[in-house]
Amino acid sequence: MINRHLSSAILDSLIDFPAVLLMGARQVGKSTLVQDLCKNHWKANYLTLDDRRTLDFALEDPDALLEAFPPPLAIDEVQKAPDLLRAVKRKIDQNRKPGQFLLTGSANLLTLKNVSETLAGRIALHELNPFSYAEQLHRKPLDLTAIFKVKSAQDLNDLFSADSQCPSPKLSVMQSVLGGGYPVPLAAKIKSSVPKYFESYRKTYIERDVQDLQAIERLSDFSRLLDLCAASASQLVNFANLGRESMLPYATLRRYAQILEQTYQVFFVPPYFTNLRKRILKNPKLYWTDTGFLTHLLGVTDLSAIAQSSHWGALLENWVAIELKKLISLQSNPVRIYGWRTYQGQEVDFIIEMQGKFVAIEVKSSQSLHSVNVTSIQALAGELGEKIVYTLILYQGKTIETLREKIFACPIEIFFKGF
Repeated sequence: MINRHLSSAILDSLIDFPAVLLMGARQVGKSTLVQDLCKNHWKANYLTLDDRRTLDFALEDPDALLEAFPPPLAIDEVQKAPDLLRAVKRKIDQNRKPGQFLLTGSANLLTLKNVSETLAGRIALHELNPFSYAEQLHRKPLDLTAIFKVKSAQDLNDLFSADSQCPSPKLSVMQSVLGGGYPVPLAAKIKSSVPKYFESYRKTYIERDVQDLQAIERLSDFSRLLDLCAASASQLVNFANLGRESMLPYATLRRYAQILEQTYQVFFVPPYFTNLRKRILKNPKLYWTDTGFLTHLLGVTDLSAIAQSSHWGALLENWVAIELKKLISLQSNPVRIYGWRTYQGQEVDFIIEMQGKFVAIEVKSSQSLHSVNVTSIQALAGELGEKIVYTLILYQGKTIETLREKIFACPIEIFFKGF
């Protein structure tokens, strides 16, 4: 079993909170992780609502289920029986002892009607993403706090120490973009079975998971939106344009987009702006949670295809976005991620905020820094002033360099492969 970086954070939460909720996309590895925690780190009974008899028990009499299986208790896929959460609430209200329940869900329960009020103040929330690049390499993650202390390219070299001189890992960034991070395709011994896995994933997701969450009138419309959102990866979302392309009414389109986000297939990075009157585009950018599924939707099936694909720049930016999101989920201090773009076309891919300070990140698919244009970076620096610590250009080269004052370049591979 590949160690999940989130494990220690979940165990820490079980020390302080009566319940912990682990959310994430279907087949991302929640059940495997929870069963491992129950067996080796947090001794507890384990139930899954994927089992028909257990689900029927939870639907018919959730209080009786909790009496039959007292805490500590792990319950998988709790979104299938929302009333069970109210039974958990009653148990916790009777006894606030920490470490009673570990729950998982393949839908964001906080967006479901009446659920957020039920859980408020009683539960710690964690999101499990597909395997990170560092996890696949069996390495420890980068602490994002450390990058806010950097003042020079030498500091970056010192941060990554000998790793900046290490040979490339067996898994390249391009291979990671193509394969994504879902456990089953990563473990596949016959790589030709991976497209079949993703096609089955798509079919099951649309026909079962989405329907369980919310009735979809025409599955073909939802399926078409899936493809359109894949083509829109790493782009600003314009729902008016997307509505015309999908031929869906605006209200239906927004509902379908919300389902994609609610089930952890996509996420939106909001724009950063300090003044509502400034000429800053206020549309969010769309990213997919797994680039393996994304490349499947785009029909990019092998390394030679991805290298020649017109989608390569967007795929790499999407990969960086989800890797940053994975790192953010591990931080104890609040960290926020934004995008930035003006009406004049000036754009910086990401802004990471921690305690009022910012590190800007620009993604380049090239191996060279000769053609890097820093105009947008300088415009953002003028906007943020002393709040911006520096800008980091992540590229496919091999060395950490200084480009300008407070503008450094770092190989993508070095930044994300961990320690």
